[in-house]
Amino acid sequence: SFGGGLGDGSPLRWIWIALGLWLAFSCFVLIGEQYRGVVLRFGQFERVMQPGPNFKLPWPMERVIKVNATQIKNYEDQVPVLTQDENIVDVAVNVQYKISDPELYLFGTRDGDEVLKQAALSTVREQVGRSTLDTVLGAREQLAVWARERLQKSLDAYRTGLQVTELNLPDARPPQQ
Repeated sequence: SFGGGLGDGSPLRWIWIALGLWLAFSCFVLIGEQYRGVVLRFGQFERVMQPGPNFKLPWPMERVIKVNATQIKNYEDQVPVLTQDENIVDVAVNVQYKISDPELYLFGTRDGDEVLKQAALSTVREQVGRSTLDTVLGAREQLAVWARERLQKSLDAYRTGLQVTELNLPDARPPQQ
């Protein structure tokens, strides 16, 4: 007989079970300790999930982008700069940074990492350009402290969601002739 109810073997029963399993797996999100989950509801920012088990509306209503918020990223470069007393010096730049605001990192600016690179070079050029060759060669620690503060202000103004953890100027020397 064709019962059509929810008895054993009924196709309707298996459809309901499959739908229930899909909802359960689609609504549960486990966020790792290093990550933060940025929840988008219909493509718009909704909230940030903290590490641990979390719930969300099923796809396609909400989706989660996981952002590593504890990873320390590194940027290094060597840049020629003209000092205040009109000497050219090659300055090594080393910046360590991490994501401090996942929402701003994803949506505050187009490419936060690239903005950091450009702002770091600009900041170092500005600070070294205001200093003499002797200062650049002998007192880079103070230049680095000032450059770090200045870089962080720039990153905040550009809405990158990045935080500078360290900025060093490990080497400075006149360029090879």
